[in-house]
Amino acid sequence: MSLSASHAQDPLNHGAKIRRLVKTITGLKDNVRTKADQLVEIFFDSSCPQSISVAIFAEKIVDQCLTPNKATFAYALAAVLVSSRVPLAMDLLLAQLNRACIYTVPKHITYSKTLFGTKEAYRQAIGYKEEDGVLESEEKYVKRVDSCMRLYGALVQTEDGGVQNKHGLTEGWAWLARFLNALPANLYTGVALLAFLEMAGFALYRRYKAQFKKLLNIIYRDFLSALKQRGGDAKLTIVITSIQSYIESNKFLEEPEGRSLQSSSLSRECAPDEYAQAPSSYHRPSNRGFYQY
Repeated sequence: MSLSASHAQDPLNHGAKIRRLVKTITGLKDNVRTKADQLVEIFFDSSCPQSISVAIFAEKIVDQCLTPNKATFAYALAAVLVSSRVPLAMDLLLAQLNRACIYTVPKHITYSKTLFGTKEAYRQAIGYKEEDGVLESEEKYVKRVDSCMRLYGALVQTEDGGVQNKHGLTEGWAWLARFLNALPANLYTGVALLAFLEMAGFALYRRYKAQFKKLLNIIYRDFLSALKQRGGDAKLTIVITSIQSYIESNKFLEEPEGRSLQSSSLSRECAPDEYAQAPSSYHRPSNRGFYQY
């Protein structure tokens, strides 16, 4: 193999290694730390531009969270550990999330026939993907919104000892405030809000207490009311019922499943952060219907 051909293979080899490491991340804390160390070692390998390696990492983290699994908090921890040593990783991960789901910004695009011409063009603008010349189904799009928002909700609350999260809980609080100020109530935003609350509501309440409850009151009074005014669509009704149940049942008091990563010894040791003493009895609602995995 020539020298130039060898150099051309470097990004491919790095990409394969990165994807394999991310794919083998589990809900064990020791596993995540080991994988993060190995990933950082690859990123500092001068045989491949760091930006390329980190971009592959960000893409694979998001891809993994689009498939049914319970390791979302583990992926979030890997992202925090890696970005603490390679800051570019957090920037590219957020960019990849934003590409996969505009509501992680949060952002809203209003339909205009003059601007878009067709509903299909509008759907592409808000992130619907084209498959063999045909736009994906609404169900598939909504599942991706749900998955991306769960990863974002996990990401903003993840801490590990003295490692600083470059996109921590204050960013999650800011996201929720911007969301309620700027986004209309519809099926997509309802799914996005519910997924975020189910993942991040526990940590937000532990940090912000009464202020978080005030935001929940606004959601209950204004956002849910606006959703109900949109009609009796069955999919929308499921979202309305789920958000209402989350608030009325105080689900934010219960730790999301998978948040407290176990050590390899299967002890009950929690990820060392300021919320580590909270209970761990959370289960997703069974009535999630059309977007349940």
